[in-house]
Amino acid sequence: MAYSKRIPPIKIKLNVDEYNKLLEILENMIDSDNENYSNKSSKMKDKLLRYSVPITEEDGTTIVDMRFYNNEIVDLFMILFYEIGNIPINTNYYEVLLSVREKIKKSKMSEE
Repeated sequence: MAYSKRIPPIKIKLNVDEYNKLLEILENMIDSDNENYSNKSSKMKDKLLRYSVPITEEDGTTIVDMRFYNNEIVDLFMILFYEIGNIPINTNYYEVLLSVREKIKKSKMSEE
């Protein structure tokens, strides 16, 4: 059986500043009291440092191309949500979502 190279399906491109911020968040989470998030953050940081690809665009800007499997992107979101848990919520965006969805529904019904 031939070896097949499986490329992670989720592609994210960040500029250098965004990439640095992401890795800084992961670094901070490594020191977390939560062992689960600490371990996942450490593995994610190691992966991003090993497999991320810096690319210089034609206009001279540099981006970092990262690839993730589905389970890795879920872990990344959970790490980010855990890290931002102390940010106060000023707007109930769920209520905004419901309002927007209702407007879309009414708009579609009026078109019919």
